[in-house]
Amino acid sequence: MRIPIIGLAAALTAAWPAWAVAEPPPAPPLSAPFSSTAQSADTALTALITQALATNPRLKAAQARAAAAQGDVMQAGVLPNPQLSLQTENLAGSGPYRGTRAMETTVGLNQLIELGGKRGSRQAMATAAESRARLDADIVRLDLIRDVRVAHAALLAATARRAIVEEQRGLAAETARAVAARVQSGHDSAIQEDRAATDLRQAEIEAARAARDEAAARRSLELLVGGPVPALDPAALRDLGPSLPVPGADGSPDVARWRAEVGRSRAAIAVERARAVPDVTVGAGVRRFNDGRDTALVLGVTIPIPAFDTNRGGIHRAYQESVEAEMELDRATRDQDTALAIASDRVAVARQEADTLARQVVPVAEQAAAATREGYRQGKFPYLDVLDAQRTLLAARLTLVAAYQDYHQSRADLDRLTGAGEAQP
Repeated sequence: MRIPIIGLAAALTAAWPAWAVAEPPPAPPLSAPFSSTAQSADTALTALITQALATNPRLKAAQARAAAAQGDVMQAGVLPNPQLSLQTENLAGSGPYRGTRAMETTVGLNQLIELGGKRGSRQAMATAAESRARLDADIVRLDLIRDVRVAHAALLAATARRAIVEEQRGLAAETARAVAARVQSGHDSAIQEDRAATDLRQAEIEAARAARDEAAARRSLELLVGGPVPALDPAALRDLGPSLPVPGADGSPDVARWRAEVGRSRAAIAVERARAVPDVTVGAGVRRFNDGRDTALVLGVTIPIPAFDTNRGGIHRAYQESVEAEMELDRATRDQDTALAIASDRVAVARQEADTLARQVVPVAEQAAAATREGYRQGKFPYLDVLDAQRTLLAARLTLVAAYQDYHQSRADLDRLTGAGEAQP
């Protein structure tokens, strides 16, 4: 039975969001420059990233650790302090040494002289550790930028989905009213009214869920940036940015961090070797003889004998830690190469999927929905065909939103791996 529902055609052609209208203009080429909307969206994202970098406690803690490592570099080059000594002999003895008559007082100055390159080795190890701490802070910063970009894309997608399902709810409400009017006029059965009412309730549930998802996505982004997030234009999802760069691991702080750790561990071996070399303490002083009031110069040298402690355990530990650091560097390099290959493929696939959906799938679904509506008005298609075509169009638009979101999140992951996400969003 063909059901000419009053007002259905107008409802089906109701205005969709500006970025996902029923019959949009052709999508710009993927290599086209950003529009003014995209530029403003990039500016908003840059502001969010800047705010997150200025307020995030995790980044501040990492920066504090890097600053603390600078103190180790300063301290590593400091010479040992000299020692002032005071020694009294021949005091309160017996016979000629009774009282203070034969007392001898020596005032001396002692200085530890480090041998074996201890000071230079300490400086090299502290410098490498400071470099590693700075790279650790860079990793935290890039992670934060990536997290903000991912959360930003999630909020844009949630806003776009909410707009789509709200339009779907409005369409379902208009359809339900039209079907109810047909039932009251006796042109249709109550089954169709129940079906339309069920579609409306489902659309309301989906709209409520989409609103909750958008609120949750906004709270997640606000938690990262440490403040409120202004209203965002979901049209930013459609701008895929410049062409995909050639990935490389050279700019990755994850690999550079382990290179710095290898350097620190090798410097630690030099430190432990230097510790096996005995240090020399030299001293000079003046001795005063109470009997006769004479004075004399006193010189001394103290040299430890490495009979028992040659720091073999410390050297062994430093060697093994160096081997561990080299293995970790090899692992990080392999993991980086694998992650880059996977991330590059994900970005390319997501970009192609979004392009195909925007240029072919969604326009075809729009044409099919329009043709079905026109055929329905002419009495060629039943009511269910119209609903199926419209649901197919809605599903295609939601899939397009998911593809845009997947692209932006995959691109954020790739930029994080290459270290390219720091300068620009």
